[in-house]
Amino acid sequence: MQGKVFFKNYKTGLGILSVFFILLSIIIHLYGNYFLFRLLRGVICYSTLLYLLIAHGKNIQKWLVGFLFFYGASSFATVWYENGTMASIAMILNFIALLMLLWYVVPKFTIKKITKTFTLLFILMVVINGYLFFQLIELMKEMTLNYTQYIFMILSAFCGIILAFLALFYNHFFNTAQSMAFTLLVFLIIFAEIFRGIAYYDLAYSNAFVYMARICLVLGLYVLVHFSFLDIKNAKRLKISIPS
Repeated sequence: MQGKVFFKNYKTGLGILSVFFILLSIIIHLYGNYFLFRLLRGVICYSTLLYLLIAHGKNIQKWLVGFLFFYGASSFATVWYENGTMASIAMILNFIALLMLLWYVVPKFTIKKITKTFTLLFILMVVINGYLFFQLIELMKEMTLNYTQYIFMILSAFCGIILAFLALFYNHFFNTAQSMAFTLLVFLIIFAEIFRGIAYYDLAYSNAFVYMARICLVLGLYVLVHFSFLDIKNAKRLKISIPS
């Protein structure tokens, strides 16, 4: 019975929770409680992880647990982001979280399936997104607290570029609700990171980017939960279709 509660109408419940966390984030930020605002980011990540652990139990995907664990830990570390050591730890954990997404999508990629169109797309993405990422990081360079923090910013940027390409590749060649959900997840997380950086370093209209970053994060985790249900349903369907 407990499983049915979590599997039935989960979209409605998650939608309500998403709106609640977005509104709560905005209210906390408007009151100027930045400590609690940053802390809430980690709470949102671990609340999502707890929900999935209860919903899926032992069937939960390992990479998904890793992503939420490290992303949530990174979020908690940013509470003390003005401390050089904690800033470095936050960026290292953030990079590891992005590697968890790569863990899922890399096996979906095969050289044989890549076409000239996707080769050109990859080159364009690397050149354009790489340029934009490095321009953004260059603006932040003087504001970083140490070299380790800066290096892992660059590594996370590279990881984001590769993730975006692989997600597009995955969705193009599989073209399922599951692949679309993963692609949407990747881009929401990337935009959440970009907007968060712009907001924190006060590069442009910081308050607007603060809210956009938090909205992208919450929507990204909503899509992540939806993806997890699709992934498990697909795995069960494959087990049934394969004779024992």
